[in-house]
Amino acid sequence: MSRPPEHASGAELTRRRFIAGGTALVVGGGAAGVAGCGSSKQASAPVTPVALGAQPTGLSARQFAWTETLTRDRDGNPVAPRHDRLLMFDVNGRPGAGHARMLEAALRTLERRYAWGPEGLLFAAGWGVPYFTRALGRPSPIPQARALSEFELPTIDAYDLCLHLACDDETRLAQIEAALVYGRRLSGADGPLDVSPALVWRETRTGFTGAGLPAAHQRVGGIPPGGPIASSAPLYMGFKSNLLRNQADEGAIALESAPFAGGTTMAVSYMRLRLDSWYGGLSERERVARMYAPQVSVAQASRFTTDAESDPGKLVQAIDRYGVIGHAQTSARARRNGKPLILRRDFNTTDGGQAGLHFVSLQRDIADFVRTRAAMNAASAQLRNPAITDTVNNGINEFIFVVRRGNYIVPPRARRSFPLLDA
Repeated sequence: MSRPPEHASGAELTRRRFIAGGTALVVGGGAAGVAGCGSSKQASAPVTPVALGAQPTGLSARQFAWTETLTRDRDGNPVAPRHDRLLMFDVNGRPGAGHARMLEAALRTLERRYAWGPEGLLFAAGWGVPYFTRALGRPSPIPQARALSEFELPTIDAYDLCLHLACDDETRLAQIEAALVYGRRLSGADGPLDVSPALVWRETRTGFTGAGLPAAHQRVGGIPPGGPIASSAPLYMGFKSNLLRNQADEGAIALESAPFAGGTTMAVSYMRLRLDSWYGGLSERERVARMYAPQVSVAQASRFTTDAESDPGKLVQAIDRYGVIGHAQTSARARRNGKPLILRRDFNTTDGGQAGLHFVSLQRDIADFVRTRAAMNAASAQLRNPAITDTVNNGINEFIFVVRRGNYIVPPRARRSFPLLDA
């Protein structure tokens, strides 16, 4: 099948006319809810028509197209934005064209206000299963999230919308959230931003990635005292994650079929980290064995450039000879033609005063995420060596605890605001 075009075309005219011209369709009723209260089934306040505003030219048809905007390190690896924020919303009342226009106007205002990139702003809107089944009353194009191992007990999120914001300026993200959720003024914005009449804010998840940030945020639960995290570490567990060849290409994860051609799927998991034994009970050599593979030395790990060369072909040797298997070693079995199935945009967090990880995964099909997680679990390893269990001596499974999980579809940019509402 052919790839979707990189830039929007006349094929999206129907959608654009719907957003631009459908302002007469508004909903009526009572007041909007506050975080944690109310229901998207309640009638909402009227959605006042807003000026849609122009969209900057040159933006990719794929709203998840971030990679080309990122700077590169000396090895050519993309450098992730230093700060992220996930805003979770439910639809306020029965959605109509006024809802779609209000959200699209706000997103276009942000696109005009900030350059597309980490020095300005990156964002992507993902729509959850309840949006389709509850708000639209139609089948969901993505499956409901679920536990993916016998040792997981996640709460399954039921949000309509997950808006992922990212840039290098944490204050900017906070200001944008205040503008979207509370209608606060955003300096330099030339259009509407308040989406509260259309969307009820439910939760915000925050975080960071990049050298210096984990070390600066290590006085939290789940990390032992004494400052074990080096200032050079980009993530709490001390190792670099975002390597060029251990990430799927954006083109490879793009959907090819209507109505979401040019979009992708997104799995969002919130994981708590328990690193007392990671740093207090394991040597650096033992941490390398669990992160990569027991056949990998500390010196080798320090020289990884574009991939974690952990050789999944030596997994049986790791099980039988070492009684320890590595996270990268098991996960690398979930590849297609030698390439990863998922594009990770994960980041650390101190939400709730606890060290954690917001694992944001993009892939063409949620099944690719499930397959990758199944490979990571290495459930059959203990049948060969009882020293390995679901968690003990099994990659990093012992140190991460999945608290929440949700699945979303990320439409192409032209259909990102209340997708399928006009179908």
